[in-house]
Amino acid sequence: MKLKLLGLLCAMSPALALAKSPAKEVDIVLAGYRSAKAIQAKVKKTVAQETLETKMESQGKFYFSKGKMRLEMMEPEHTTVVYDGKTIWFEQRVDDDHILVTKMRAVELRKSDSILAALFDKKDILKTFDFKNALSEDNGKTFTFAAKDKKNSDVQLLDISIKNKDISRISYKDRIDNRVTLEFSDFTKGAVAPDKFIYKPPKIAEITVAK
Repeated sequence: MKLKLLGLLCAMSPALALAKSPAKEVDIVLAGYRSAKAIQAKVKKTVAQETLETKMESQGKFYFSKGKMRLEMMEPEHTTVVYDGKTIWFEQRVDDDHILVTKMRAVELRKSDSILAALFDKKDILKTFDFKNALSEDNGKTFTFAAKDKKNSDVQLLDISIKNKDISRISYKDRIDNRVTLEFSDFTKGAVAPDKFIYKPPKIAEITVAK
């Protein structure tokens, strides 16, 4: 990533040339998750629709193992995202009789609904973003990135917070100024049941295939 200011500082001070790039700092943490047998964490999801001035918060669980991911929100939002390594499924339960399911290929991982899967599975995901700034706070650091191709990227701005060598928060803004924030806590590493990464749409589900 070409940062003019960083390049100038490095030219002035050889010692600074050895400093990690912001994307590299983030990817080192993500690489630890990718190499772990499995991880799981509690997650709080906040969706803020700035144009409507509304906000909704939900609680759930996050699971990741060897390139596969599951994010399930249980209350009050009832949604499930499952990435099995090839296909990503997004399930939304409107009520017991109305279940909406979206199916997309792995190549669509950079879409906003699956930015989490993209970050944990794709080593080059941050190459599609430009680094904007880094803010140190509460014994951690938040990195802000902006999409290089704003016309074709659903994710316009991306914030990644790291605290105690773990991802504590991922937040992104889409093209219509919706802000989605995922806050993680209670990270644990160990075995996760394989069926967490298997998804079969309910028979009554309305399925849409993303193109």
